Amino acid sequence: MELKILDIKLKIIRGKTAPMDQQRFQYSTLIEYYIGAGEDQKILTMGIIPPTYFYLKRVLNEELDDLDKVILHNIIQRDNRKIIRELFIENNLMFMNLRNALMDSIDRIVIDNLHTLGKLNYNFSASVYLTNGQRIPYIIPSDAVVFALVAGKDIYVTDTLLEAKDRIDREFEAKESSEKPDSDDQKDKEVIPKNIYT
Repeated sequence: MELKILDIKLKIIRGKTAPMDQQRFQYSTLIEYYIGAGEDQKILTMGIIPPTYFYLKRVLNEELDDLDKVILHNIIQRDNRKIIRELFIENNLMFMNLRNALMDSIDRIVIDNLHTLGKLNYNFSASVYLTNGQRIPYIIPSDAVVFALVAGKDIYVTDTLLEAKDRIDREFEAKESSEKPDSDDQKDKEVIPKNIYT
C-alpha cells in the first residue's frame, strides 16, 4: 500500500551518516518525510548530499539559516562548475520548460525500495510513475522528490518499505548491542548514524 507523504523537512545534524565517510566537515544534511498525522505519524529520514540539500531548499523556498550558510560557503561553493540543477533553477525559461514537461509526464513518485549495504548500512530508491502507465524504478529518492516538487505531484512511500526499514533497524541494533566495547575509549566515541544516503 502507498502512504502519502504530507510534509518534507530539511535539517543538518552533527556527525557523519557513514563510518567510512571521509568528509572534512563533520555535519550531515538530511531530509525527513512525514507520513500520516497525530499518533500514527511516522518520519522517514534519509541523508542527502549537500548540493541536493541546498537545491531542495531553493525548490521549497526556504531561507538559509546561519549553519546552512557556513556549510554552503565552505563546502559547496568551492566548486565553480555548474551542475544541471543550478542550470535549471537559474534559467527561468529552462525551469518553466522542465516544469511543464514534468507536469505532463509524471503521475506520482513512490519511495519503494530499500537496499542493504554491508553489515550496518542501507540506502533507498524510488520509482517514478509516468502518466502513460510506465514505471521508472531505482531512482535516487531526493532526485525523484525534486521532480515531484517541481511538477506539483504527490510523493508516496510504501508500507512494505517502512516495515523492512523497521526490521533492518532492529537487526542492526541487536548486532550493535551484542558487540560490546572493549575499552572506555570506545564507549566514549560519538555515535555515528547509519549510512542512509539516498
